[in-house]
Amino acid sequence: MKSELVDLSDDVWHRLRARLEGLTDEEYLWEPAPGCWTIGPRSDGTWRWDGSAVPRPAPEPFTTLAWRLWHVIDMYGEDRAPTWLDLPPQGDPIGLDGPESDPPATAAEALALLERAHDRWDAHLSLTDDDRLGQLVGPVGGGYADRTRAAYVLHMLDEFIHHGAEISLLRDLWRWQQEVASEDPLVEQIIRGDTAVLDAFDQEPPTADLVDHAAAYARWELVTGFVERGAPVSTAGRTPLHLAAGSGELAVVKLLLDRGADPKAKDPEFHATPLQWAEFLRQPKVVAHLRDRD
Repeated sequence: MKSELVDLSDDVWHRLRARLEGLTDEEYLWEPAPGCWTIGPRSDGTWRWDGSAVPRPAPEPFTTLAWRLWHVIDMYGEDRAPTWLDLPPQGDPIGLDGPESDPPATAAEALALLERAHDRWDAHLSLTDDDRLGQLVGPVGGGYADRTRAAYVLHMLDEFIHHGAEISLLRDLWRWQQEVASEDPLVEQIIRGDTAVLDAFDQEPPTADLVDHAAAYARWELVTGFVERGAPVSTAGRTPLHLAAGSGELAVVKLLLDRGADPKAKDPEFHATPLQWAEFLRQPKVVAHLRDRD
């Protein structure tokens, strides 16, 4: 039991930490909606965390990444772990239970504190054993008194997972407010699904890589538009035909085949043909059409 919980805890942690690489102060404090709960300075120079009181209002305000990250720091570093697992505390608590309970003002400070808080959680989890995890939390757990300590650990991992998912969504939302293909404005338009990009090719045909980009983002109208404007079709690797076949885009499949796409091409990851993609992803109309061509 302990081994499986530790493995899951490690997986959750490494996924979250990887998703926080490159976090800047601007993104850390970004407010995606009016009236966000966040962290910020008081008049005396200390920093506050909005909405720490319970019960919280309904509906709860949208939260910034800084707010959410401080919440995760607090959960990793709180004193509940040693108390509910009946273990000696591994250092001072970190977060609202800690001697310094102000939230971090910068992204770098937050990430450093998150790592310290996680290490504290990890140290407590490493001290458990299967016998201890199978015992009830007891009266110290209040409403969790009749649950096992393993159930408490699973509850905490669920908290880390769902807050980590919300942090990841906030990072994705921030990223997509910015340019994602700054090296090429045409690719940026393709990624965004902007059909105005087709207007750039009234005089000369598009290149095959633009068709590849459009297919990768399932911009089938652009794939069709590029090919109809004379773009060559990739015939090696993971081709637009693979992607169209796997997506069930029969009209696009027919067009690509008519323009020279290779139905026998095998992608480098799965070593599968477009037909096998369609079979695996249950696209019966595409499967029937590709089989009829054999």
